[in-house]
Amino acid sequence: MASIFHLIGELRRLRKIAGKRHPMYEQNRFAKYLIGFSLALGAVYLIMFGVLFIGLFREIFPSMEPYHILNKGMLYLLMADFLMRFTISKLPVQEIKPFVLLPIGKNRVLRSYLILNGLSGYNLIWMFMLVPFGFGTIFRYFGLMGVLGFLVGYWLLMLLNNYWYVLCRTLMNQNILYVLVPIVVYASLLVGLLVPETNYIGNLCMELGEGFFQWEWPVYLGLIVAIGGMFELCHIVQKRVVYKELSKTEVVKKLKKVAEYKFLDRFGEVGEYMRLEIKLLTRNKVPRTQFFMGLSIMLMFSAALAFTDVYDGTFMRYFVTVYNFSVLGVLVLSQTMSYEGNYLDGLMSRKESILNLLRAKYYVQCILLLLPLAIMIIPIVKDKLTLLSALACFFLASGFTFWILMQLAVYNKLTLNLNTKVTGKNSGGTFFQSMIIMAGFFGPVIVIRPLIALFNETTALLIILGIGLAFTLTHPLWLRNIYQRFMKRRYENMEGFRSSIMNN
Repeated sequence: MASIFHLIGELRRLRKIAGKRHPMYEQNRFAKYLIGFSLALGAVYLIMFGVLFIGLFREIFPSMEPYHILNKGMLYLLMADFLMRFTISKLPVQEIKPFVLLPIGKNRVLRSYLILNGLSGYNLIWMFMLVPFGFGTIFRYFGLMGVLGFLVGYWLLMLLNNYWYVLCRTLMNQNILYVLVPIVVYASLLVGLLVPETNYIGNLCMELGEGFFQWEWPVYLGLIVAIGGMFELCHIVQKRVVYKELSKTEVVKKLKKVAEYKFLDRFGEVGEYMRLEIKLLTRNKVPRTQFFMGLSIMLMFSAALAFTDVYDGTFMRYFVTVYNFSVLGVLVLSQTMSYEGNYLDGLMSRKESILNLLRAKYYVQCILLLLPLAIMIIPIVKDKLTLLSALACFFLASGFTFWILMQLAVYNKLTLNLNTKVTGKNSGGTFFQSMIIMAGFFGPVIVIRPLIALFNETTALLIILGIGLAFTLTHPLWLRNIYQRFMKRRYENMEGFRSSIMNN
């Protein structure tokens, strides 16, 4: 046991050292301060929600205590926690690669990383909401011990949810179809929660919550057993993933037919780079996974827009539309030159190759915009969106959004691995890069809102369409400007690409 704690301490120390040795460490420092401020602000909001929910639940459900309502809606809290982990949590399997080659027990290392993952401060973040809620509702009936039991019980639930997320995310990284696993599970639970005749899930959650502040040992024992089982399942799956990805004896299947895309030959060198870009998205694991994930999100948003009233408000309707047209471009163009960092030295041997590469990337992304345009036909048919709105957002993405995102070709200098998933050193970027990506998502909506407020909706959409067409038609000018600025920084960027390759 002592050796396990010593190993956990060493792994924490190595994790901190690895962060400081990362080539983007200095550039990321301001971003870390901003993230810290954002987390502090989020904690303040959670405290506020914890206080507000007390009065809100009493007003809406006067015949029940607020803690009964929270316990009954426990599933919604766990779903929100599961979704938020996609933006913050890091998989333990991403950090084990260096230890596979060392004379140290691989099971012990992976288990230690899983324990570190469970001890992460993120599993306590909901306490900012639950602590004021518990003292405002439970303390008066069950005292301090009741509040402590309530908090311990919910912490165990978040710990179980943490390992459930780790399992699902590991499987998703291997095959995007595994995204159906949490969707099916949560959909089944919601049916049991929302259907009045079979409200077994809601009643079970209420009994589970009451067991927390009454310190019923079978409830805690059941949760601990469930956490242990999920822990072991995560360990088994992640160990298989590590050895599968690192194995040198995997059978390589022969391709029966290699797509040559010969129709691109007529476009010369630009066509050759378009062929390279298409193969980048279809053959390499990381960009291919990002592409299908973006496509899945796009389909879900479009279905919600077309068949529900969730996004009927003006702001949300246009946000979803802009998001659908922008998401594939953001996922790919935000990494402009980072994938090419793997072979940039060869590209730099030809003077005009980078400019043609940028043109090819832009043209491929413009062609891919036909996908969301086809998908948005469903909301148009359902009268949730007009054809003018879709065309305006189409050209706003091809012009304004892509113009913003392709500026990162000048500043990206971190090589991203195309296939490896076990290493966690593929991520990172400066604060400026993060702001560019945020501008790509939210900039168009910020443009649309004041125009609709100043003019009628049709006039505003025509103005937006004009802006998008202007940026789209002038793409040769701003692509050349990006190329010239890149060439001025080429040696600095190439040094960053080489350094990050060595750190991968």
